[in-house]
Formats: sequence, structure tokens, C-alpha cells
Amino acid sequence: IFEDVVPAIRKWREAGMKIYIYSSGSIEAQKLLFGYSTEGDILELFDGHFDTKIGPKVESESYRRIAASIGCAPNNILFLTDVPREANAAEEADTHVAVVIRPGNAGLTDDEKSYYSLISSFTELFLPSST
Repeated sequence: IFEDVVPAIRKWREAGMKIYIYSSGSIEAQKLLFGYSTEGDILELFDGHFDTKIGPKVESESYRRIAASIGCAPNNILFLTDVPREANAAEEADTHVAVVIRPGNAGLTDDEKSYYSLISSFTELFLPSST
């Protein structure tokens, strides 16, 4: 877990935001990862977990299902990813998207770099308070 992640998530939660994980890894694997992370057990930071049982991460309907499942309009969701195909699918579902640039991630094309909102740290996100 990158060092900027946990402090940012704590700040967002204090502001009343809900945090969900949508991963290609199973929900069980997610819980193991976040229960025994380099930051210790951080499971309490998350309001829920989704895996590809809800649908493939490259299909927009998956993001609509997640929004419906959590009772939130898609346009009130910010999806963070490092995969442009996932970003495209989430955007098609009317969610906001930021592409995270981290060491070891696949490179982006010039078009992708100019199209997507890019961040290299969660500290770059300034999100409005939840109501």
C-alpha cells in the first residue's frame, strides 16, 4: 500500500465519504490483503468490497450495478484505476474517473494522458464533503 493511501482514505472518511474497493481479486482476497497490509488491519476504512462477480471491470454495466448496490447515483462516484479500459467503462456509466500513475503500472498513450484526469498520489485529490 502506497504511503499516501491510508491517510487520504482516513481524511475522506472523516469528511463523511464512503470508500469501496472494486478489484479483480476476490472479496475474500481483498479482505486478506487489507486485513494484513503493510499498514496493519485497515478493513475498517472500507464500507464494502466488490469483485468481478458484479461484472467485468471493463463493462460499464458493472459500475451501474455497483452504484445501485450502494444506493448512489453513478455521477456521485469517483473511480480510481490504473487501467484505461476500466476508466472508459466507468466513465460510460457516468462515474467520475481518475487514472492513477504509479511505479510499475503500464504506460499510457499520449491520447490517454491528455484525456483522463491523472494523479500520482491520493493527496492530489480534493473531494467535496459528502452530504
